[in-house]
Amino acid sequence: MDGVCRRVGSTFAILRPMTEWTDETAEWYASKYGEYPTNRLAIAALALDPEAIIVDIGCGTGAALRQAAPQVTQGRLIGIDPIDRMVEIARERCRAHPHGARIEIRQGPAEALPVEDGVADLVLAFDSYDHWNDTAAGFAEVRRILRPQGRLVVVKDGGIPGDRAGFIAALAPAGFEIREERQLSEDDVSCMMWVCEVAR
Repeated sequence: MDGVCRRVGSTFAILRPMTEWTDETAEWYASKYGEYPTNRLAIAALALDPEAIIVDIGCGTGAALRQAAPQVTQGRLIGIDPIDRMVEIARERCRAHPHGARIEIRQGPAEALPVEDGVADLVLAFDSYDHWNDTAAGFAEVRRILRPQGRLVVVKDGGIPGDRAGFIAALAPAGFEIREERQLSEDDVSCMMWVCEVAR
């Protein structure tokens, strides 16, 4: 998805690509979608190791990491977002959270993650995969920062953009394959979760 819709007065407008978001756009998105239930549903569906190192790509307000923090008590929680204002918002919300002191928010795109090689046990891409400018480069970066037994978890409200075969094809050059595929739902909220690992 190249942009998102928002209401401006009584009309809807298509926003520019995420890399061109303004402060106003980030603030609108954070207020409308910053605490979206899919973050909580997906974290609840994962068995998180207390010592895990988790990197969240396109972390937005840091909601997924704030959900994970009570479980990951001895590990590291790193959120990455390309938008300066969103990084500020995430840091503000983390400071106000009981476990927020253990969450680190960094600025950067999926295609050039500001994370060292081979450190992550788990990489999250919750409703962010379709905002990456270059999916091949993004998945290659995920592969670079993952430990050998690490996992990539992709979550998408309403399913993966395009077709499933296209998603699998996008994973393949970086060596990933889907190990688990689940639909998560609660009330009127539903999303798909794909747990991916490096093919062996």
